[in-house]
Amino acid sequence: MWHLVRILAASRLWFSDGNPIATQRGGHGVSSRLIVDGQGFLDVTEMRSLDSMVLDANGATLWLKRRERYSSRFACPSLQNSPYPLSLSLQIDDGGNFSLSIANIPSILTACYSISEQVSGRLKPLPEISAEDTAFINKMIEQKFIPYQNIPDAPKRPIQEIRALGRQYFPFTPYNFELAMTLYDWTTASFARMVLFKIFQYTGINTGIAALPHPLDRESLAVNIWQSNFSVYTPQDADYMRTFLMQPAHSFDNLTAQLEEVIDEVYNFSEIGNRLLVAAMQSMPRTPIASKPRLFSGQVDIEQLGTERFGIEFEECPLNEGPVGVELTHSLTDALASYMAVGKTVTTKMVWSFTDSMEEAMHYSNGIVLVLNPPSGASVWDSVSFVTPLSDDPAKMEYTAAPGTKFKIQSVQHTAVSGKPVTMIGLEPVLERDGPLKAPPMLEEIRQQRLSADVVEHDVVRLGEQGIDFHGSVPSRRGRYKTERQGKNGWMDE
Repeated sequence: MWHLVRILAASRLWFSDGNPIATQRGGHGVSSRLIVDGQGFLDVTEMRSLDSMVLDANGATLWLKRRERYSSRFACPSLQNSPYPLSLSLQIDDGGNFSLSIANIPSILTACYSISEQVSGRLKPLPEISAEDTAFINKMIEQKFIPYQNIPDAPKRPIQEIRALGRQYFPFTPYNFELAMTLYDWTTASFARMVLFKIFQYTGINTGIAALPHPLDRESLAVNIWQSNFSVYTPQDADYMRTFLMQPAHSFDNLTAQLEEVIDEVYNFSEIGNRLLVAAMQSMPRTPIASKPRLFSGQVDIEQLGTERFGIEFEECPLNEGPVGVELTHSLTDALASYMAVGKTVTTKMVWSFTDSMEEAMHYSNGIVLVLNPPSGASVWDSVSFVTPLSDDPAKMEYTAAPGTKFKIQSVQHTAVSGKPVTMIGLEPVLERDGPLKAPPMLEEIRQQRLSADVVEHDVVRLGEQGIDFHGSVPSRRGRYKTERQGKNGWMDE
């Protein structure tokens, strides 16, 4: 555990947990985000083993390690449940640089442990937020296009609760409510608009229009909206069609005619929503890899897309070069043999959602499961954001990666999970950094210990030459991507 006892900074400070600055924080696998007004974020992440403790501060590490002469673990206070929280001193200059040091170290700790007393680094940047974008979102809120209306399968959060969460997580901006509302809306069926209007862009062609940056595969858009059939979310449902600024459609021709009238408005709506969503995601506290050593995603996001449209979710798909009118669909087999082959790096066109268990990913899977492995040397998931605190369903664990995130393909396996055939793709986020990042040996040792322990302890997924063994049944839970139909014995997943 640790707490700040001395701070030298000209900026206003908050912690994203909403508690006072001097509150005691930490514990193994706990990351705390400090928000520095006008400058950026500092993520302090604690990791422990039996003989050592590491505090990672935006990649710089303070550490304690038991001295070799104290071989007996009973001779020194345990770091697992230490009664001596570390007292930290923090200094932040006006250029976004910080130094963090350990102050007032109890003599019993200095006698038993070697200690690194000070580190320095840079704050992570605040997101850019456009006043024009937030004004547009406010207009959509006033007209009740945001948030999604009449959610049938989750309790709707009161507006005042969303405002309070905005002030907690995004206090650095006057647009904290708009960020919170956009993130909340993403977790509803509105995600379909924000996905479809991203993946059906020909991203290799620029229009020269900032609001509508790339041409759209309009026919595929219309077909996939028309084929929507998850739970009550169909083209005949007024609330679902409202997310596309349309009325219920009872024929494909009617839907196509409506879409032609509003397509540019919906496109702009999607682009603005995605920009604010990414800003909100970037601002959420990070998840320690020690607590979530792997993440999983059931793909494709929307069932009617089919595996043949998984490849078009990446900028590297050659169909993005057009010509306009060519159907954006690509055989998964061909994609895996080319730009999605093992060793290749792909760039997402849309927000990707992950969860923290194979069971949950299989519930959402429509033929593909992604296994996201942590980048070497990292202590937190910097490329994905935990968004459940602002979700319409607090019981659903959701982590999101922004459009433009790069992933290296590590493995591809065609296997079966609980008798269901899937293509399982192993990925690793590609971090944006200057030169290779190498974790301090102590940090890497703790990280590897915890990663191995998680796989052995939970026995959920084994990745190796023998493929994947899955244990347990797939629960039937509310899912964003699953279609349900009524059978003789009640509702069942398809």
